[in-house]
Amino acid sequence: MSKLKYLLYKDLLLLVRDVAGLLLMFLMPIILVIVMSVLQDSTLNSVRDAKVSILLVNKDTGELGQAIEKDIYSSGIFDITADIKGNIPSLDVVEKEVASSRFLLGIYIPENTTLLIKNNIAKYVAAAFNGIDTILPAKPVDFTIFIDPTTKPSFYSAIISTLKERSNKIQYEYLMKEIIAQVNILSPFPVSATSFSGEQVRILMKSAHLEGNNLIPNSVQHNVPAWSLFAIFFIVISLSGSIIKEREDGTLSRLLTMPCSYSEYLLSKAIVFMLVAMLQFAIMLIIGVDILPCFGLESLNLGSSPAALIITIASSAIAAIGFGVAIGNIAKTYQQSSVFGAMSVVIMAAIGGIWVPVFLMSDTMQKISLLSPMRWGISAFYDIFLRNAGVVAILPESAALLLFGTLSFIIAATYNHKYRVDI
Repeated sequence: MSKLKYLLYKDLLLLVRDVAGLLLMFLMPIILVIVMSVLQDSTLNSVRDAKVSILLVNKDTGELGQAIEKDIYSSGIFDITADIKGNIPSLDVVEKEVASSRFLLGIYIPENTTLLIKNNIAKYVAAAFNGIDTILPAKPVDFTIFIDPTTKPSFYSAIISTLKERSNKIQYEYLMKEIIAQVNILSPFPVSATSFSGEQVRILMKSAHLEGNNLIPNSVQHNVPAWSLFAIFFIVISLSGSIIKEREDGTLSRLLTMPCSYSEYLLSKAIVFMLVAMLQFAIMLIIGVDILPCFGLESLNLGSSPAALIITIASSAIAAIGFGVAIGNIAKTYQQSSVFGAMSVVIMAAIGGIWVPVFLMSDTMQKISLLSPMRWGISAFYDIFLRNAGVVAILPESAALLLFGTLSFIIAATYNHKYRVDI
């Protein structure tokens, strides 16, 4: 135990004297999280609050036009425009506006649409009660939807389906009224369908996450954990560099004559850099909660499970420390470890959703991002910050990070056993 105590003291001294390494591990991520949060705030908010631009012209004063207009306004997903420079546009103008990509959709409901539906239904019902078998001509009821060619088919199919559903409901109500009216003409007893409800089947749609949480993070919810992970993994440069420096200047050989095992030597470094990682993350959380609101950003909500947060931080730190130990054992020189460590961390950050959030990537890049341990870490932090998830929810990502760190330690030990880098 005394040997480990002196090893820890030695590693702490080395860390404190490495001014450049301290700046990389602490000052750089602090600057990055503040700058990137401010820069990305408007971008991420526009993604979260994006609405579909629609030009809605409703010239029908009846129930159908009013019902469709009410549904569109109450949906909350449309940025609705009803006129062009103060004028109600014609059908041709609506088409031109959509064709010029000013709007993704254009809906034109002509005059007397509801009245035409009523007249057609009344004609059909009267013919049915008078025994007329021939198909009566009907004046078609049209309202037009113009679609920007760049719009995804799945989107406008959903819009058309909604409009058809609303139209059919209106037609059904008029049909029931006309049938009841005809029956009352023939029947000595009054018939009423007022007590009958046509909505026997209801579809309840609920989000599969806690109320008030959005799966798309704001700039604070993304950048604080993202750059915290980047800072944690950037310790591989200092960690691997210290291993190589002590090997090159003979410090390691002298330590092993104490006697001190190589495992104790690595354990000391792992403990010191685990403390560094914890301190890094604590500072970033303070910035997210107290400093970023000073720049007009939201304060970071830390979730409801401190245990899940600690497990995620610890597993991320173990993954980074294991990676740094592996590089320190395999690299021959300090230059090799610093160059490879920096490049590998930057690449893992780029594909892991640190610079560009994963949900903004293409489907192919989202699959590639799964190769980065930083993706596993930020996914766990999203669960904690956005879903108020507990320990169980973050276990898969934490287990993956622990496995990555363990495999890295095994690779380092195997390489050391084969090539005796500790001699």
